[in-house]
Amino acid sequence: MLLTSGVMRTTLLADPLRCGFGYPVLVQLACLPAHASDVARTLAARPDVRFVSLVTGHFDVVAELIVPSRQHLASVLVDDVLRIPGVRRTTTESVIRNFKLAYDWSRELLGTDVEVEPASTDVGSAPRPFALDQVDLALLGELREDGRRSYPQLAASCHVSESAARRRVEALTAAGCLRPVTLVDPGFLGYDVEVLVWLQLELGRLEQVAAALVERPEVRYASATSGYSDMVAEVILRSQDDLYRFRTQVLGSLAGIRSADMAVELRTLKRAHLRLDGPAAISQTDAVPVA
Repeated sequence: MLLTSGVMRTTLLADPLRCGFGYPVLVQLACLPAHASDVARTLAARPDVRFVSLVTGHFDVVAELIVPSRQHLASVLVDDVLRIPGVRRTTTESVIRNFKLAYDWSRELLGTDVEVEPASTDVGSAPRPFALDQVDLALLGELREDGRRSYPQLAASCHVSESAARRRVEALTAAGCLRPVTLVDPGFLGYDVEVLVWLQLELGRLEQVAAALVERPEVRYASATSGYSDMVAEVILRSQDDLYRFRTQVLGSLAGIRSADMAVELRTLKRAHLRLDGPAAISQTDAVPVA
């Protein structure tokens, strides 16, 4: 029922570094009045955009792009993004180290019937790219649309045998290239506040702050960045009271934070490359593929 109602959707998250697609870049956009929704929809239509949300605060739209090179990024920003009608200015920051990318925030609420993987925390060096061929890319495309597609369905769609489809998906998963996820409407679970946090830090304490945030269950994403901020985090909370406590008691207790800029996510149009242009704003948690 949750899947058919749209409250829950399954997809597949590809690690851009391990898949050789490039690296993530966050772009914050300030828009002319009444243009923010159109700008967000334009960005969501791009295949190289993984995440788009309308937000409060200094910016109107936040997007995450996956870019293969500095030259490609320059082309996207100068030739594409700045030419979108309604874009007034942008700021950009590269994600230089991911500390947490977790999708299990709703594990207890969803119950033990939902099988999930542990949170992913990556504090090591950049992974070595895994060479994907056209069949791998076709399988990825199918699973992005529906992470529950069976191996017989994948085999038929990608014109390979069922055993080949199974073998390739298992190999890519074992290599860390693919991670199945389920996108869940947080409001359905009683979480009404999703927040992006940009932190300015004393650089000598960056990893100390990151280690503390990784341990917080309400923090589902934390990365070191270069550009507008030193670290970006995404936090999911039940209420404004919880947001106040997180700001004062969690962030306020961490040594090394110079400033914290917060923006509430008003409506998310795209997450994990999957368009979410429905009536409900959707978030994410772990799932396991159905064979």
